[in-house]
Amino acid sequence: MSNPAKNTANNPTNKAWQSGGAGSLTRNPVARNPQRFVGALLVILQAVALGMFFRTPVFSSVVVLAVVYASVTKTRLVSARLALRIPITLVVMYAIQRTLTPISWVAGERSFLIPDAALIVEYLLVYQVLRFYVRSEDDALPSFLPILAIVAVVFIGDVRVDPQGRAGYQVVALLLVVLSIAYFMAGRHFPVSGGQLHFSRYFSRRHLVWLAAVGFVCAAVSWASASGLYRYARQIENTMNAFINPSMRRDSVGFSGNGRLGSVARQKGSQGKRVALRVYSDQQPGYLRGKAFGYYQQWQWQRRTKPVRVMPKTLVTELPNGNEMTFVLDRFEAGEAAEREISDPSNDAADRSPPEARFDVWPDQSFREVLFTPLGVNQLRAPVDEVSIDAYRIVTADTLPPETNYVVWRSGHGGVDSIDEPTITEEEWDTLLELPADLEPIVSEIAQRIAGDAVTTGEKVAAIEAYFLENYEYQFGIEIPHGVDPVVHFLTERPPAHCEYFASGATLLLRSLGVPCRYVTGFVAVEKNQYGDYWVARNRDAHAWAEAYDPERGWVLVEATPASGVPQSMKVATASQMWDAIKAQWDQWVAAVRKQGAGGLLITTFTLLVRPLALVGIALVVAIVAIKFWLGRRVMKQTTPVDPHVQAMRALLNEMDRRWHREGVTREHHETMHQFANRIEQRDGDAELSGAAEWYRKYATIRYSGPISTESIESLRDGMVEKVRR
Repeated sequence: MSNPAKNTANNPTNKAWQSGGAGSLTRNPVARNPQRFVGALLVILQAVALGMFFRTPVFSSVVVLAVVYASVTKTRLVSARLALRIPITLVVMYAIQRTLTPISWVAGERSFLIPDAALIVEYLLVYQVLRFYVRSEDDALPSFLPILAIVAVVFIGDVRVDPQGRAGYQVVALLLVVLSIAYFMAGRHFPVSGGQLHFSRYFSRRHLVWLAAVGFVCAAVSWASASGLYRYARQIENTMNAFINPSMRRDSVGFSGNGRLGSVARQKGSQGKRVALRVYSDQQPGYLRGKAFGYYQQWQWQRRTKPVRVMPKTLVTELPNGNEMTFVLDRFEAGEAAEREISDPSNDAADRSPPEARFDVWPDQSFREVLFTPLGVNQLRAPVDEVSIDAYRIVTADTLPPETNYVVWRSGHGGVDSIDEPTITEEEWDTLLELPADLEPIVSEIAQRIAGDAVTTGEKVAAIEAYFLENYEYQFGIEIPHGVDPVVHFLTERPPAHCEYFASGATLLLRSLGVPCRYVTGFVAVEKNQYGDYWVARNRDAHAWAEAYDPERGWVLVEATPASGVPQSMKVATASQMWDAIKAQWDQWVAAVRKQGAGGLLITTFTLLVRPLALVGIALVVAIVAIKFWLGRRVMKQTTPVDPHVQAMRALLNEMDRRWHREGVTREHHETMHQFANRIEQRDGDAELSGAAEWYRKYATIRYSGPISTESIESLRDGMVEKVRR
């Protein structure tokens, strides 16, 4: 008979198993496991792409070094059992890091669709690298590794680049397809003869041709997809935003190029109790403007103003804080001249009227482009490089970073209804008096009948407001007959309606009387959170109103909606207010940590801990831990002491399990000693495994056959020593 041990030693396939330090049973990673080599190339491809597009040279270099080291050495640090816990651990670490650390710590470039794209890729790479250090019997990598690579490359593509960068991303996508196919091929078990792998039994020429064709098609599709990803990036972004968050639709609350009638109603009815804005201010914020429109055409309001870019300006009283910039808005003029004047640092800000009120606004994540400001805003501080302002003094930004706030200052003479003299162009001024060409004459007749003997703008505004309040009713929703202009139907038939129709009707009536007027949408913040000391605007507080120009007072607010339709301060449950105050405090703490880094974390944490409520909570946690520890000690004292011989037996078993676990052979919890012995004895005729099986059977006999003697324990320990000597 042939010697099994000799046959095992002479088999080229089994030569891949070599003893590598501490009896490690692993393959030679380079010579005998091509899958690990291809997998390493996949990880290196992702790391290089991440470093190139998101500018993470340090992290990418560490990943490359770590995967190369795992590929050329036999080091395996993670057990198979521990590997199952890695995903959960990484998810927890990701949640903590994305909450506490500044975005600038993750990457040098910011993504434009998913704020945490770079951070997600980094954790995907960390997990892939850790898989290279997992101990297993065949030293194989998981089959889902290319799937993780594909997901990572998709997230890497979420960044704006130049044409050269686009070509680079296409190359990355092409290589990803090729390496993924190679990875799955390398994972197949091919027969070995004479020290060489034979593919012919599994792949004929026809199979190879089909495989090459599939690879070519996949590569072509990936190249075209990568090209289209950048060509239609903005459309993809808008579509994804509309799918993920319906409240970010372009017509939502009219905060886009169009203010379609009914959009405010949809916002009010969509999760009405959800907080849209939190505003910290000594004064009630009231009406916060999101968009203003001057041109009406059947069913919708439109803007014809071209926003002017405003660059940050350093002020004596308000210096930039980190990446926050202060913008001066009170010298706005339409056209390029305004841009030069506003952005010119030589302009002296000392002659500006002092701010009347300060509003610290924390918006919901749905609003990342529109900056809600009160009537009369003249200064703004926000974490953006530039903002834009139009002729109606509506302020916008390209994209406000997530979980951040902005501060606005309002000045003027007479409160929220006043503003500086208008400095818009003649064309814009004409728009504020323009009526639709197909507007029925009856609208002007109604306006003249309402105004009566009114002469001044103030008298006309008062007459219009009184008319609506006395003759109309508020109702959430309205039915409009087909083919009829909704505002004309509302003015002539006087059906119950919601705020958009009252604001639109008031605007058209005032224009018929020669009063410049515009249609405005936004929120009304009048609810006070007593526990957080801030004002709240919820989705149900979305509103529409009109603004008219009075030569004596400036721009004034026209509220034609009956009182039942104007957002009011509603009674909110105490528990709900307290919970919202906690969430608001958390948002501020996270924002402070993101801006100031580790120092901000320490300072903010200390500030929170010294508060009375926090001290009470800490004392309560300490008391609970102390009581639990005391009860545990009592239970330990009351338990019967374990036989020292049994303790010695358990120690020997644990030591033996650890030795074989390091070699890639693990005893499962559900296995008895005899079951484990039978399983390992059947593996490849290994003499050492046979000796280990005998040791486990002997352990079971001594442990469960009666009293345990010192001699029996010593015989088990000697058996372990003999194994080490062999």
